[in-house]
Formats: sequence, C-alpha cells, structure tokens
Amino acid sequence: MIVEIEEFSFRNIIPQFREFNSAVRENRARLTPYFWWADINSISRFNFILSGVLTEKLTRVMRDLPYNKKFIIRADGEFAGTIGLDDAAQNAYRAELWIFVTAKHAGAHVASHSIKLIEEYASKKSIQNIYARTDEQNWNSRNMLAANNYELKQTKSNFWRNVIELRWNKTIKTKTVEK
Repeated sequence: MIVEIEEFSFRNIIPQFREFNSAVRENRARLTPYFWWADINSISRFNFILSGVLTEKLTRVMRDLPYNKKFIIRADGEFAGTIGLDDAAQNAYRAELWIFVTAKHAGAHVASHSIKLIEEYASKKSIQNIYARTDEQNWNSRNMLAANNYELKQTKSNFWRNVIELRWNKTIKTKTVEK
C-alpha cells in the first residue's frame, strides 16, 4: 500500500473538501468525541479548512504567526483521512499533531505511515518537538502514538470536555530549513 499526504490548497480546495466532508459524515460517530469539527455543519467545516489554508499562506508574509497545516492522506490514491500540525510557527519549534483515518483504512498502518511523512515535513520546517493529545479511553490513538515512539508525558483533566487527557511528546531531528 502506498500512503501519501497531499496539502490542502486553494487550487483543489473544493474537491478536497468534498472528500473530507464525505468522510467526516461517514465517520461522524467515531470522530465526534475527539474532534470538534466532526459535529458541525458542512459550511462551518468548510470554513475550518479554508481558514487553515488562509492562515498558513498569511504566515509566509508575517513570519511569526502560528499556523495550522492540514493534509489529506491518500492510500493507493484513495482518500484515507486527514492529518495536520496545529499551532506551528517559524520560531516556536513545536507543533501539535492530529490525525483522522477513515474506518475503512483503520488498522492498515495508514496512520503510522502518515505520521512518518508529517514528521519529515516538520523536520524540513525546523519543528523540533511534536506533541499530541488523546483521550484516556482512545486506545487506538494511544497505541498508534506509542508504536511511533511518542512518549506519554502528562495526564490531566480536560474541564471543558469532561475527560482525562493524555499528552504525548516526540523530539525529532531537524533537517535544513525550508521557508
């Protein structure tokens, strides 16, 4: 199986959003406890994607703004999920990882391959530390992060969602800076 990540872009935002929105609707029950954007209407979800693309483009002009970078995961050319880095910044050297894989591709190591690709991207952008948050009950995410050498660093209560949240961390080696 060939796993690739594709950036959300202005050029392809409508077809990319259609794939994303369709997959979110099909997987809504699985996603809603973990992602706020899974339980909103399509227009708000489109604004979520569009704002990520706009914010990332704006940071190329104004260097120190944090941005969110979103990618589509493709397995053998087929939509398999999304992955992203949130709150990345040119001078922060850290970002938060999030990932969603469709039910059809769960368990096929698509998430692990995607994480490796996003870590390569992050190292090119001089991001040295990637962290992820998971619910205590989300065993699939916990196992996937542990398998990809993320270390459990912190356990805390999330007051707003009324869950115990685990914070995972991984330091990666950076490559040459790409701006």
